[in-house]
Amino acid sequence: MLEYLSPRECADLEAAAARGAAWPRVMACFLDGARLLLGWDQARSDDEIARQAGLASGAAREAIDEASRWCVARKLHLLGWQEEDGSRRHFMAVG
Repeated sequence: MLEYLSPRECADLEAAAARGAAWPRVMACFLDGARLLLGWDQARSDDEIARQAGLASGAAREAIDEASRWCVARKLHLLGWQEEDGSRRHFMAVG
């Protein structure tokens, strides 16, 4: 099972962050260096992601969506579910 980003993927994140993109900061919430923090025990709420990434709520939601698209293109999955209180939680998986 894939547990690490490749050097090319890490470089892609760094380049996007250098251009000012917000989605690499979302990805950083699910990374320890190049190691992916996988599974729902590593799940983070929209608010936690926004706070950790230093983004406003609306910007965080857009960045989460963009990070999810980046992941899917690499056979990674930034998944989420809605809690009963209406909040959302997200976690990283591979497949």
